Amino acid sequence: MSSGLIVRRWGSQVEFGVLGPTELIHNGKAVPIGPAKQRGMIAVLLYHAGLPVRAETIIDLLWDPKEKADHRPTLYSFASRLRAVLAQVGSERALLRVAGTGSYRLAIDPATVDLHRFRRLLANARDADDRGNPESAAEILVGALALWRGDPLAELRGPRAEQLRRSLHDTLADAHKLLAECWLACGRPHSVLAQLEPVLEAHELDEALARCWVRALRAVGRHSEAKRFAGDFRRRFRREMRAEPDIDIDPPGIRSSRSAPEVTPRHLPPDIADFTGRQALLDQLHALRGPVLPLNNVVVITGMPGVGKTTLATHWAHRQRQNFPDGQLYLDAGAYGLAKPIDPADAIDRFLRILGVPPDQIPVTLEQRRDRFEDLIGDRRILILIDNVLDSTQVRPLIPRSMSCLTVITSRNRLSGLSIRNGVRTVSATPLPETESMALLARIVGDRGSAEAGDLLTLARLSGGLPLAVRIIGEHVAERPRAGIGELIGELRHRLLDATDEDDQAACLTTVFDWSYRALRPDAARLFRRIAIHPGSSISSEAAAAIVGAEVPDAEILLNTLAKAHMINHDTARRYRFHSLLHRYALERAAAEDDPATAAREQRRLLDWYLLSAAGAVAVIAPEWSAMPGLPPAPEIRPKTFPADTDALAWCDAERDNILAVSRWAAQNGYHRHGWQIPGVVHEILDRYGGQGDILKLNQLALAAARTDGHELGEIGTLINLGTTYFAVHDYDRAVATFVAARQLAATTGYVEEEIAAAHNLASTYLSLGEVSRAVEIYEEALLACRSTDHVAGEAAVLHWLGEAHLRLGRYQRSVRSHRQALAIREQIGAKRGMGQSHSSLGALHLALGNLRPARWHCETALALHRRTHDQKAECDTLITLTEVRSGLGLNTEAIADGQRAALLSEQITDSFRQVKAATALAGAFAAADDLVAAGQQVRTARRVLGDLSGVHVPPLHERLVTVEQLILDQPPRSRTG
Repeated sequence: MSSGLIVRRWGSQVEFGVLGPTELIHNGKAVPIGPAKQRGMIAVLLYHAGLPVRAETIIDLLWDPKEKADHRPTLYSFASRLRAVLAQVGSERALLRVAGTGSYRLAIDPATVDLHRFRRLLANARDADDRGNPESAAEILVGALALWRGDPLAELRGPRAEQLRRSLHDTLADAHKLLAECWLACGRPHSVLAQLEPVLEAHELDEALARCWVRALRAVGRHSEAKRFAGDFRRRFRREMRAEPDIDIDPPGIRSSRSAPEVTPRHLPPDIADFTGRQALLDQLHALRGPVLPLNNVVVITGMPGVGKTTLATHWAHRQRQNFPDGQLYLDAGAYGLAKPIDPADAIDRFLRILGVPPDQIPVTLEQRRDRFEDLIGDRRILILIDNVLDSTQVRPLIPRSMSCLTVITSRNRLSGLSIRNGVRTVSATPLPETESMALLARIVGDRGSAEAGDLLTLARLSGGLPLAVRIIGEHVAERPRAGIGELIGELRHRLLDATDEDDQAACLTTVFDWSYRALRPDAARLFRRIAIHPGSSISSEAAAAIVGAEVPDAEILLNTLAKAHMINHDTARRYRFHSLLHRYALERAAAEDDPATAAREQRRLLDWYLLSAAGAVAVIAPEWSAMPGLPPAPEIRPKTFPADTDALAWCDAERDNILAVSRWAAQNGYHRHGWQIPGVVHEILDRYGGQGDILKLNQLALAAARTDGHELGEIGTLINLGTTYFAVHDYDRAVATFVAARQLAATTGYVEEEIAAAHNLASTYLSLGEVSRAVEIYEEALLACRSTDHVAGEAAVLHWLGEAHLRLGRYQRSVRSHRQALAIREQIGAKRGMGQSHSSLGALHLALGNLRPARWHCETALALHRRTHDQKAECDTLITLTEVRSGLGLNTEAIADGQRAALLSEQITDSFRQVKAATALAGAFAAADDLVAAGQQVRTARRVLGDLSGVHVPPLHERLVTVEQLILDQPPRSRTG
């Protein structure tokens, strides 16, 4: 239970609280207040809100009176820091120092402090009770008591603080007494028992509370318990107070003639004979109960339509029956279906009839029926299953307060009201894992499943893990014994949503989804349909807002509404994900309900949002490179903005799969300009990650889109990106052809900067092919062109690779000079990725020269930059170099750790050449550490991968591997055997 100094927003109002440990919340976010005594100072000022408080008073309440130190300077510091805290919530001028008095004052309205509001509400409740309106008084008191969240003024210390707390607790007890008396006057004894049970423990000698407790026990028929409590209280009071208490011990009354005979209901639906899996959820439900009595007397099972909530709840309820010998009740609350949701009063009427109450003795009002229901339940051990609930308001009156009962609730909505106000635990039923879907389907189709297991697995995957879909698929197969399962896959793939039994529409996925869809607000239903056009795996609130042209906070509210109804799922805190079948259903609803022209505008907005957001990210991440030409004006959308490169990279990480999907979708659906612009914008970022296969296919689609678009500059840029990807996957022949085509087209059309880029990349490919002199010649031409056009970013890139070429030719000093010139330019223009690459190359160069300490410094500097810029390939290369550097320095443990990280990273980015390099370097590190068994394992790994490779890089890799093998063989035999 949260407690403390609270600041909440009610419109533009800020609300404070001191009824517990200090805490400050502003717009839903916690704002740190500072150390305990600093929190205590503001608590004192809030206690005296609007009034001056002398410094001596604050000091007395914060420090032990025995301390002789002067704490005034500390108060000055606290006041300064508190003003900074208050400034964050728009109240920077609220804390004042009253000149000439040595006092502080918090200039706020006392009505904004929960303590003062509690006092006002208590006074209002007393007035209402005095006017003969106990119902109104009780309602006011419930709200007042809800403000208490813990021990008040928790940070204050000393006798004076304890006196303040005792006074506040006495006021709290007065409120509880008044509420108990009001509820007794309203005929709600069960409410009194639930309210006073925890209060009595803290006020064992309070006669008024004891009288209320005895009256409530008698009112519900628990006469013997009332007599026993009164006797115990009288003896305790006499012993402690040396006086006679004002409490009577009356003989137990006679049970009301209106009491119903005790009926033992057995109303659970039948269990499911072929219930499959769900063991983790069953264990989770079972963990909510103790060995004898439940730790929680209410459990909610929630989840999307068709996920099997009712089946799970019914199965678990049957497993729990032996713990509830007094019976089981069941109710379909009707939230989703053809009929209207059942009214709570009608629901309790049904329960009362089942429990044996004659119809003419059932009370009229909901509150009276609820009290009658509580009377009948008493201390009986009854399990209640309430299925298909709409919301917390519908089900709350149906839940018995007795801890001897267990209420199991199912709902498609997440019943947050029960969780927040009543502390009810929620278990989310998620789709079945693939193995359990397969097992359930196999049980339904019988022997055919084992004969056609491969096709059965495909069908199980079509279900998306929804048990309802599995059963529909299973029945579809079982009804067609002469058709092979493989023959039915295509049919079910396209008709699964509509496949059903003709006499039961509730067994159709579309019908089940319809019930939830029709319960949505119109604006939420529209968003549900429209976000289905998003081709990615998840969607952010910003992207959803762009689709429908809404503000982001409004879109987020609607997305959370859909998530609460389980029409979509939370992926992360502010990202959402469709279930595959609900995604198809949403697309069908969109096709049936939405105007095609509107849909096209929304698709365009989504593409514009991704394009402009990605362009903004790249402008922050790599400001040294030219912006994408011809970006569209899009006044209807608000692209994502990024305060820093780390924010931009985090967004790119989160959206990487979506960017790929959106780009593919644009290229395949006639949005040719977006089809090449989006891949062109994000290529510099995507190139940093491994897994170039997706990027290669994307650039091939982008090239076709650029040519269809007839955009020459787009075609040149895409050719350069495509060649770069061929280079990254070591397909140098295609890289050469692509760069040559780009260079020729750029020269023909007069795009100088693109011609330089194509020439530079062509030279780098020749360098990788071993044609070093040819590469140097092109680099030097490109360098002159960069300098003549003032293309500094290009100049740095050329210098970097020219340094690599000089290293290949053994021109070490010229290589150092080129790399240092490249690094200086990159530092000047803030090109962090380039800086990392320069440091990495300088590290490798110093390793080649035998300068291990400078090599180590450059590599460590490079690693920090690679990780900041998420350049995985460069990080892998640097780790390989650093493994050899640390091994040469005798830092064997660190070398092995670096080598292991390099090996792991090379596998993640699926680069076989780097896998060989990492395994070879790691083998050398193990050998240097005398772990020759591990070294031999790495050699075998390197040889296995190397055997599948070909090209100019293979001989140097083989040569290096042989050198490491020889190192292992040269070790003494003892070391080789480990």
